[in-house]
Amino acid sequence: MWTPTKNQKFGVVIYNFDREVQQALHLDVGETVQVLEECSGWYRGFSTRNRNVKGIFPAQFIHLKPFKIDNEGLYETVTPVEDPVVQEAASVLREWGQIWKNLYVLLGTPKGDQELWDAVRKAMMDVADWRKQLITGTLTSDQISQLKLKITRKIDWGNRKLGLDLVPRVDGEMVDPDAVSVVELHQVHVQSAEASKSHYQGLGTLAKRKERRKVLSHHLFFCMRDFSYHLGEDAEIFFSLYDAQKNKFISERFLVKLSKEGFSNYVEKIHSNCTIFTDLGSGDLSSDLYIVAHVIRVGRMLFSESIKKISSHNYRRPYGIALFRLAQSVLQGGEGEVELTGKLFTSDEKDFSQLPELVLKKQSNKYSIMSNNASYGLVVSVKVVHGELEQATKENPLLLKNVCITKKLGFSDVIMPGDVRNDLYVTLNSGEFERGGKSVSKNIEVTVLTLDAEGQPLQSIYSGMGHEGTTDYASMIMYHNNSPRWNERLKVAIPIDQFAGAHLRLEYRHCSTRERNEKKLFGFSFIRLMDDEGGTTLRDGSHELCVYKCDERGRLSNPMEYLNMPFFSKDAVDCIYSLSFQRSPKESIIIDTLLCSTKLTQNVDLLSLLRWRSAPDGIGETLSRLTRVDGAETVKFLQDVLDALFAMFSTDDGNSTQHSGHVFQALVFIFSLLEDSKFEHFKPVMDAYITGHFAAALVYKGLISCVKHLSDLCPQTEKQDPIMRCFRSLEYIFKFIIQSRLLFARATGGQNEDSFRVDVDSLFESFARMLNMHLENIEASQVTLLEHLQGACDQLCRVLSPGEVANHLSNLFNATPVESTRDLTKAKLHAMKNSINSPIFDDDEGRGLLLETICTHLRQHMDSRLELVLCGEVLSDIVILTHKHIKKYSPSKLPPTLHQDVEMIMLTLFDVVVQVILTLERSAPSSGSSTLIPDVMDLTQLLMALKNKFVPTHASLVLGSLSMTPSLQEDIRGTLVACLMGILQLMGEFHYSKLWEAHMTSGTNHLRRLLHSIILLLADLVRAAIFASDWFVMRMVTNYTILAAMQEIAQPLISIFLKQGRFDNQLWSSYLNLAVGFLTQPCLQLERFSQQKRHKVLERYNDMRVLMGFQILSMWRELDDHRLHFIPGMVGPFLEVTLVPEPELRKATLPIFFDMMQAEQQAKGSFKQVETELIDKLDILVSENKGDDEYRQLFNTMEHLSAVLLERVRSNDPVWRESGTAFINSVTRLLERLLDYRNVMQGDENCDKRMSCTVNLLNFYKNEINRQEMYIRYIYKLHDLHVPAGNFTEAAFTLQLHANQLAWTQRMLHADHLYPAQTETRRKEQIYMKIIDNFDKGKCWEQGIPLLEELANEYRTHLFDYQKLSEVLRRQASFYEKILSGKHYDNEYLYRYFRVGFYGLGLPLFVRNKLFIYRGLEYEQIGAFTQRIQTEFPQAKMLSHNTPPDDTIRSSDGQYIQICAVNTLSEPNPMFDGVEVDERILKYYSNNQVRRFVYDRPTYRGPADKDNEFKNLWIERITYTTEFELPGILKWFEVVDQKVDQLCPPQYACETVERNNKQIRQITIHYRANPQDNIQPFTMRLQGTIDAAVNGGVAKYQDAFFGPDYLVVYPENADHVNRLKVLLSDQTMILEGALDLHGKIAHSVNQPLHRRLVEVFEGLRYKVRKMCSTPQSQRSTSSLQSTPPPPPTHRRADSDPATEFRRTGSIVNSPLPPLPSDKGAISTSSSSTSGHSSQRSSQSSSLYAHFHSASHDDELYAKPQEWDSGSGNQRESRPRSAYISDSRGSSPKSLSKSLNNDYMIVPPPKSSDESQRWRHSRPPSPRTARSSGIHDCLNTSWSDSHGSEESLPPLPPRVGERQIRSVSLGGDEYAPPPALPKRMGKKCPSPAMIGCDQLMGDGVDGSSSSGGGLSNGFPASTPGTPPLLSPRNHRTPPPPPPPPIPPKSISTPLTPLSPPASFSLNTSAENLTPTTPTNMYVGNLDGLHHSLLENYSVPPRLQPHPPPSP
Repeated sequence: MWTPTKNQKFGVVIYNFDREVQQALHLDVGETVQVLEECSGWYRGFSTRNRNVKGIFPAQFIHLKPFKIDNEGLYETVTPVEDPVVQEAASVLREWGQIWKNLYVLLGTPKGDQELWDAVRKAMMDVADWRKQLITGTLTSDQISQLKLKITRKIDWGNRKLGLDLVPRVDGEMVDPDAVSVVELHQVHVQSAEASKSHYQGLGTLAKRKERRKVLSHHLFFCMRDFSYHLGEDAEIFFSLYDAQKNKFISERFLVKLSKEGFSNYVEKIHSNCTIFTDLGSGDLSSDLYIVAHVIRVGRMLFSESIKKISSHNYRRPYGIALFRLAQSVLQGGEGEVELTGKLFTSDEKDFSQLPELVLKKQSNKYSIMSNNASYGLVVSVKVVHGELEQATKENPLLLKNVCITKKLGFSDVIMPGDVRNDLYVTLNSGEFERGGKSVSKNIEVTVLTLDAEGQPLQSIYSGMGHEGTTDYASMIMYHNNSPRWNERLKVAIPIDQFAGAHLRLEYRHCSTRERNEKKLFGFSFIRLMDDEGGTTLRDGSHELCVYKCDERGRLSNPMEYLNMPFFSKDAVDCIYSLSFQRSPKESIIIDTLLCSTKLTQNVDLLSLLRWRSAPDGIGETLSRLTRVDGAETVKFLQDVLDALFAMFSTDDGNSTQHSGHVFQALVFIFSLLEDSKFEHFKPVMDAYITGHFAAALVYKGLISCVKHLSDLCPQTEKQDPIMRCFRSLEYIFKFIIQSRLLFARATGGQNEDSFRVDVDSLFESFARMLNMHLENIEASQVTLLEHLQGACDQLCRVLSPGEVANHLSNLFNATPVESTRDLTKAKLHAMKNSINSPIFDDDEGRGLLLETICTHLRQHMDSRLELVLCGEVLSDIVILTHKHIKKYSPSKLPPTLHQDVEMIMLTLFDVVVQVILTLERSAPSSGSSTLIPDVMDLTQLLMALKNKFVPTHASLVLGSLSMTPSLQEDIRGTLVACLMGILQLMGEFHYSKLWEAHMTSGTNHLRRLLHSIILLLADLVRAAIFASDWFVMRMVTNYTILAAMQEIAQPLISIFLKQGRFDNQLWSSYLNLAVGFLTQPCLQLERFSQQKRHKVLERYNDMRVLMGFQILSMWRELDDHRLHFIPGMVGPFLEVTLVPEPELRKATLPIFFDMMQAEQQAKGSFKQVETELIDKLDILVSENKGDDEYRQLFNTMEHLSAVLLERVRSNDPVWRESGTAFINSVTRLLERLLDYRNVMQGDENCDKRMSCTVNLLNFYKNEINRQEMYIRYIYKLHDLHVPAGNFTEAAFTLQLHANQLAWTQRMLHADHLYPAQTETRRKEQIYMKIIDNFDKGKCWEQGIPLLEELANEYRTHLFDYQKLSEVLRRQASFYEKILSGKHYDNEYLYRYFRVGFYGLGLPLFVRNKLFIYRGLEYEQIGAFTQRIQTEFPQAKMLSHNTPPDDTIRSSDGQYIQICAVNTLSEPNPMFDGVEVDERILKYYSNNQVRRFVYDRPTYRGPADKDNEFKNLWIERITYTTEFELPGILKWFEVVDQKVDQLCPPQYACETVERNNKQIRQITIHYRANPQDNIQPFTMRLQGTIDAAVNGGVAKYQDAFFGPDYLVVYPENADHVNRLKVLLSDQTMILEGALDLHGKIAHSVNQPLHRRLVEVFEGLRYKVRKMCSTPQSQRSTSSLQSTPPPPPTHRRADSDPATEFRRTGSIVNSPLPPLPSDKGAISTSSSSTSGHSSQRSSQSSSLYAHFHSASHDDELYAKPQEWDSGSGNQRESRPRSAYISDSRGSSPKSLSKSLNNDYMIVPPPKSSDESQRWRHSRPPSPRTARSSGIHDCLNTSWSDSHGSEESLPPLPPRVGERQIRSVSLGGDEYAPPPALPKRMGKKCPSPAMIGCDQLMGDGVDGSSSSGGGLSNGFPASTPGTPPLLSPRNHRTPPPPPPPPIPPKSISTPLTPLSPPASFSLNTSAENLTPTTPTNMYVGNLDGLHHSLLENYSVPPRLQPHPPPSP
């Protein structure tokens, strides 16, 4: 049985658990779980990752941990009892882990950030490792503290790096928001934010409010690492710090001794080569510091490598120096330990002492760099550490432990009280010595000794630190130099007790270079270290000493013999008595001394003060000289000095002396010394003296009197400095006063207490009088008193009650004028701040007195807007401390005094704080306020205020604002907002009642203004988000406070401003808008948070949106009859409330809309306002794009709203049931459209979807609700979508919708975000110009011309603006030119159309199960179009067939798309009726302004004939009608109607032949008008028609339709068969005229090919005439011949000419001459490809080749599946040439490829008269077939054919080819009949109506063709001709592609209709370049007509099967 757990509540998963057990909870290692119940080794509970999912898991899989329970019960919270930092680290790692995974997913994408991913990974690893160290529990407390600090710093860094919330901390730990005040929390946030932005991660200084103490001490760790020079003897290296700016050494010397073996062999002790230079000040670090190394050789006088004997004497000889510059980066300690390398410099010995200066000054002529074998010289390393040395050693134990200390010369910047130092530094500077009778100068060595009074040597001389002290020191020896300069510094450390009688002795010896000679003494000097009489030490500075002669050292054994002699040279000059030793007057030595001692002084004045009793008469002079004593000397003897001063201050009975005033000044001087940062560490010494040594119990009266005297004297004197010094020292003065009083009371049992109180009262009254004076000269003293007053009051609290002291302070504050100078005001506020943070505020009585006074002053200053920063600080402290006092008690036991304190704060400051914050909000730069000067402010008053420095109330705002920077203003606003939140946090229901009552006493208007200000301010806070976005904790606490306040604010609204005729609409509206703003603010949208963060918020605050939502509902219910006031204003805000994804709240909120509708219906009879506002707000919410999650909730809510309201409406009053239902249905439809729009608002791939949704909304606003402003708004949204996509034509049509709403009137229109205020005419004109520009960019000039005409008419007839008229007319003319000259005429290739079907329920509503016609992009093929649609619908599946999908697909949940290309079906344009129109003009209308489109799908009926597919080939033609014409406002429109027609086989053949006839006519017209153009396209067209090599030609038709049995089986097709005969007959007449023209314009090299065409045409015409049974008279063909025929050859008499031609071979078998190269064509080399391959390469220009045109590869994506299924999968993989029929015929599969083409239904001719009207009909728009250029041109001659009955001459056979040819004129026996071209034009009369005489003009009967035919020539660049004719292509034509390689093993017959060997199909849409044109001649074609009719036959394979026997 499951039982609740008690001791097992929290645990960690230690094994993965994912077994398939019923109700199992899957767990991963490391998850934390909360256990609810247990049973038989199983637990039931939930993971803290997802508390909503509960389940069971094994108990042994869980490690239980200690826990604590909060809110025990149903909503209890269980948390582990462990270190907060450990918990935080675990929580952070979980949160970062998810973010890190997301960053990993983004790697490799444009949004990826490898650097951030690496940084987060490293941070996570660090935090995890440090957390593990904390958990192990093996660290010391200091290490734990440091580790916690590192963890929190890293966490704060990571949160800031990842943009997460700021963690407020105090001392490194997170702050509990419930435990501190809002103000305190704000301060922590400010400090944490500042710390997180800097490299130094602060801890938050809430607990320690003082600023971090500035580090005053710095230390330089030094270590010598290597020395590469070989000296050959021992060496000493002295290192010291050198200040290049001051040109002096600043530290002692550190000594490293080296043996002659070198540095690596020298190991004397650990750290012997390391030291630390201590006590460097900040000034030293900022200076130009160097480390100088002096290298001294110790050995022979003159070193020689050849001398191996060890020297008996060791002389110290100069060797060289090295310098290391310390860069600022090193000195600031930012680089850790840094290694430095330097070379040695050397110079003459006389300059050795100055060598560092010479090197720094770069006087290279006086020094040189010493050579060295190694690449380096002297290597050292340094590191700077900061802080006190003891602390620095703890922080760097391995680096600094046991390292010797090298001190600074002189005292450090900070003198510590415990420092004991007694160091004398002696520098051997220089000397002057005589030669002594020698020829050369001496080698002088100076030996320095320290001797005591008895002459005993003291071991106190240190040549360098790092070694023990010695009794003597030998200087360097300058070789042969009687004026040596050593500059050697020694440290002499003599004990204090021996210092008085000690002296220094310097002995001088000459050292010979000879080894056996001893050093010879020749003189000495000495100097005493202390004056016997005065007791002062030797003064610092240079001293010139006498040199006394002495050659025996024994004479110096008794110091008394020479100590009485003068030792300074200046004293020896006047010496007249005899001396024990003879002085050498010409010899002297100069030494420098420096004393650093905390026990000895060199100051005589200080000694006289300490010995004042010995000379009482000179006390006055002694006291006056005390101020001149160095402060360091004074504080060293602080206790002795104070004892002496207090002894002089009063007599033994407490009376004053004549020197009391001077003594008080001396005391003040000493007290003021302690304020200096250099001596601030002596304050504890002073405090220790007061408590432990001070014994003057009678001085308190005198001290009070002195202070009072100075206070009274203040207004009367100009000398304020002594008074100011006294006020600065008030703290220590009162410390002595109170201590003296306590000593007196202790001694007397508390006597004279009243007298003491009187004295204190008198003193504070004196202070008050002084503060109340308005005197400029005493302002500084007043400020000083206020600044240092609190120190005195704190001491007074030791003897007086806090209430008495608070009373004194209040009197002083009240005495200070409110309207005073700024400095005095700031000082007063500082004094108030200090008093609040003093112990006085902890006392109830004292706090009450101070609060009353301080709050009053704060109100006055804040009213005046003066010193708002300080006012905010004071108020912050008040709120914080009050909150702390309240927290000490439970709410039920709160003492009355605290209630009174809160009431005082609230009543005094609440309203003024609100006003100040509102003022700052309005004056913030972001608020847009232009000025802060009130209207009542007069400029004169402002200037006078500035002059007098006293600022009136109404001017203060100006002055304050002028001095505020934006950042400062932001800080003030944040502080005051926190204070206001703190006050609200302190207030309870009782206090709110008091607040309302207090303001009601002044009337309801006063309360109304207060409530309005509060609501306005809270609304600003909610909207503007005053705190930073990452201050999440602060924001949540603020919101929780606002929520509580709003519940209290609601009470007066209901009780006062709702009933009794006091209803205030503005107040209620503001409140409701505030509530909605609060509820919808981003920081409360919990759905955006992580689960962990969301749980924390809900646990602490619940969902505040729900609480506020129910507050709104309760307020709405209270309104009752007043609800009408909030319609429609509150419709939008209440709609936003529905964003909250809380079902109960939403369910309760939705009926509000019904209430609104009902209220408006009852009042006005309709609810139009509610409807309008709701629709507007819905649209705005979508436009703002707040986020997908919100809108998903919104739309779900609105769907629910529709259902709820519909239910309510239907069950309500029938009067408005119908309109209500219509309204809700309208909203529902709008929601559908908005939902679609919202889903596609983002992403480039959704651009087309956005356009569709925009049009849907646009139509909705126009057609359904007639909202013109929204209709126009969406017009421009659609326009802005079109322009970036390059849809300029569609953008123009879109703008035309707006233009259509305007008229040419002078009505003024309002300004909007697009247009200024202007007349309607002007706006329409601007829109027209934009439209025209877009039409121009979209090459849709035909649409722009009517607009230009309309503008021109307006300028001409109404505006009379001829300037603009001329511009418009010029542009109109340019449009006409572009129509004729631009690429626009090629429109059928420029834009293609595609049918797209969308099927399946998974697609959006606006395309689901609908058909659309799309207009493609420029030159977009179906492959690119399909890919674009697939990108837009990535989840959709493309259907590979074009049969309509069944209901299974339509009703499925998937997404399916079907795409195929369609052709336009343009309507006849009446404008062109009866007019001969240029084809370039007509091209546009064939592909634009169309609504109907066709798609042809081939089908078979009956058994298929493999030999002739045309017998049973039917065409299923589907005609689609779109909703609007294309192009339009979209590039696609929905199909609104579709019609299916069936075309029988002969009908389709008629269309094919008719289309080819039209194309031949067009190209003939073109070349009649432009005979100079390249003739190759003309030749290709004729050859493809006459000598068809593809699809079988006419023979297929003859076999299929002209057989005797066809009409018997299909009698209903008789009309189509007859029409086909007529069309074929017409074709022969058209070809006859075309051949005539071709023969006239063909070049001579093309004439052989022309003659072949003529010959083949004769056979074709004969066949057609015979097939059509049309008797024709034989015509002579002589007119078709341009050259004499060759000699006749023999042939069979019974042979048919065409048959004989096929039998004997083609003309292509004859050898051809090379093609000539001309300027207009490409010259290509003759190919070796055989005629077979030429035959197998297709000709797209052939009449029968359209099924295989490469331009129709678009259909590859949507191939009909009705064809041969066996080869369907091979279509895509085959090259384009695979679809070109070869000589073996075309596969049946290839027939289907191009059935989807342009078509034309042409009725049969009615009469011969109608044939005359052919030229008045607009020619159709053919799909130009594309062919490559001629590779090998045919050049041969054939014999003339004099009649169709005569035999043709035989042709020579082709090598390797069969001689027996097929007898079919249809060309290739396997070739199918022609297919439809891709495009077509409009309908025109039957070609049968067109006579050949009309086509050919006079050329038919042999005369000239000029002047005949149509007057308008065919354009030079028509689709029938290649683009080579354009100037660009004419200059640089691209090379033609090579022909396809034919099969080698197949030899097929070559028919007369086969293509020439040089023709091959070029499938590229761009490369249509022909090769060299061929000149041809066309004669009379009539002779061939009958022969063609008779001999046109079908190969046996394609013969139709005989019908079955009956």
